Amino acid sequence: MSWFDELDKVFVIAELGINHNGELSEALQLVRKAGEAGVDAIKIQVRDLDALYTKEVLDDPLLAEHGTQYLLEELRKAHLSHADFRELKRVTEEEGMLFFGTPFDAPSIDFLEGLDVPLYKVGSPDLTNLPLLSLLLERKKPILLSTGMAEEEEIQQVIDFLDEHGADYSMLHCNSTYPSSISDLNLRFMDRLAEMTGRCVGYSGHERGFVPSLACVARGARIIERHITMDRNAIGTDHSSSLDPSEFAEMIRQIREIESALGGSRRVFNQGEQVNRIALAKSLVAAQDLSKGTILNSSHLVSKTPARGVSPLKLNEFIGKPITKDIKADEYIRFEHIDDHLDTGRGGYEINKQWGIVGRLNDFEDFLEWKPKVVEVHLTWRDLVDFDPSSVAERYSDYAQDLVVHAPEYYQDELIDFTTRDSKILDYSLEMLSRTFDLARSLGSHFKGITDSRGPRVVIHPGGHFEARKETNRADQYRALGDNLNSMNSDGVHPLVENMPPLPWYFGGQWFQTVFTDPGEIRQFSEDFGFDLCYDTSHALLACNYHGITLSDFTRSVASHSKHLHIADGAGMTQEGLQIGDGEIDPEHLFEVFQNVDSGFVAEIWQGHLNSGEGFHKALKQVEALMKGKMATVASCSH
Repeated sequence: MSWFDELDKVFVIAELGINHNGELSEALQLVRKAGEAGVDAIKIQVRDLDALYTKEVLDDPLLAEHGTQYLLEELRKAHLSHADFRELKRVTEEEGMLFFGTPFDAPSIDFLEGLDVPLYKVGSPDLTNLPLLSLLLERKKPILLSTGMAEEEEIQQVIDFLDEHGADYSMLHCNSTYPSSISDLNLRFMDRLAEMTGRCVGYSGHERGFVPSLACVARGARIIERHITMDRNAIGTDHSSSLDPSEFAEMIRQIREIESALGGSRRVFNQGEQVNRIALAKSLVAAQDLSKGTILNSSHLVSKTPARGVSPLKLNEFIGKPITKDIKADEYIRFEHIDDHLDTGRGGYEINKQWGIVGRLNDFEDFLEWKPKVVEVHLTWRDLVDFDPSSVAERYSDYAQDLVVHAPEYYQDELIDFTTRDSKILDYSLEMLSRTFDLARSLGSHFKGITDSRGPRVVIHPGGHFEARKETNRADQYRALGDNLNSMNSDGVHPLVENMPPLPWYFGGQWFQTVFTDPGEIRQFSEDFGFDLCYDTSHALLACNYHGITLSDFTRSVASHSKHLHIADGAGMTQEGLQIGDGEIDPEHLFEVFQNVDSGFVAEIWQGHLNSGEGFHKALKQVEALMKGKMATVASCSH
């Protein structure tokens, strides 16, 4: 495996070149600014002028061409000592970046080898310098090569030479003019370079700005090298074709966005699309009342919105089949209507936890035949507006289950937010929560299995979301959240704040979450303000991927404050609510969650209520199998 193939993201190199103007202090400033911008590696240039230039030219530069005269003068002015380079390496590594260099001669190779650099760069002037390449190959380290100033035939000869010697290398497409003309960049040659080498490739850019560099990432570049300067207008050979620190930071930010957007080759059907599909797409329904035994034909079925049932793509699987029960007009068609032998049984799960189901105010009773121990009722804001506490006794029976109520995320079609001190937002957010508490108290009187001494648990989303990524004062947001929630009368209910995904879905699109994704912050909030938590495993996994931590760490951090569980799988940073086993949570981690959080749980699978709760049923069967397998293992180990 090549060193370059193991890069897990686009590798961004900041080239110091001679933009430090021969001043160590300026070079160190460039290094630190590069680190702040998110650069992965710092590259220096090392020259021994006596080994690099002929004695005749060194003694009298006027004997050389004008370009050589100018460059030699610039190199002499921008000289750094070996001690300076050692200090640069120390600070670079202190800033968390790799440090390596371009040696232009044999003594410079020896010096860099003494610094124990992890790889070498060959600049465009030396691409065809086989003696220099041979010396580098003896070091048995990865080599990065720029291809500026070379013909394709020459590049191929170098490739053949490197392959013959078993080199670990990668090549960068490059135009060696400073600055390069956009029309001369010929970025498509990067594709040819990948074809010629059969390896990952990259781009070393000298253009003004960085749009072509971004284009290379979109075309598959795995390495981007750019010169860095503190001032693009400074006098010198490279400043005008370099990026200043703010431009470097913006380029890297956009590179990471492009990487995220590129994704993989598999079609991902995300939650935002699922929401929009339910609202906009169509499912098969009965065009009219149909009697048992009717042989279905195309006139009996139509497609209607919302898409809560079988896709119209399945139409031909119903045509010509007799139905096994009466179907009313506009009723969603299900495969059970044409096959009595389908296993539609639900409930009876052998799970040694207080398991439950998720429902709405108008349909949770449909799931009670499953015999759940917990019912979690998800409210919409319209439920709150239409709810009449005086009608509860007439509308609802008495139930044996425990009750959890999930507060709406919206009120009057506006997103709620308890992390703000904006009275306009806060007024309707608190009104929503007050109405939710009132509903939970009224409904809770009919649930005889409530085990919490404070009353029904109420799950609350904290807010702290924005359409665009932004920096916020999170400490103040947490204080506002605690103050605002504590201002509410929570007698008779037990509020639980839910951990959030880093990139949540609202209004059918992806937003940015600022609070309640970091487990340490969540734990601290709970301890500071006295609020317990609803722990959502799917949200936690996405947050772990975002913050670079493990689900085990997340679980251990928040477990003692978690009083209710949402169980679902997830993937990446955006795919929440996946069916258990379809994402990245392995069984060991899921079992660890169950062991650490001793509370009731529901399987909160995205759209799991559709098709008679098929998604919930599958998830509970997965949990059942997991618990049986783990208990059997424990029992076996105890003998």
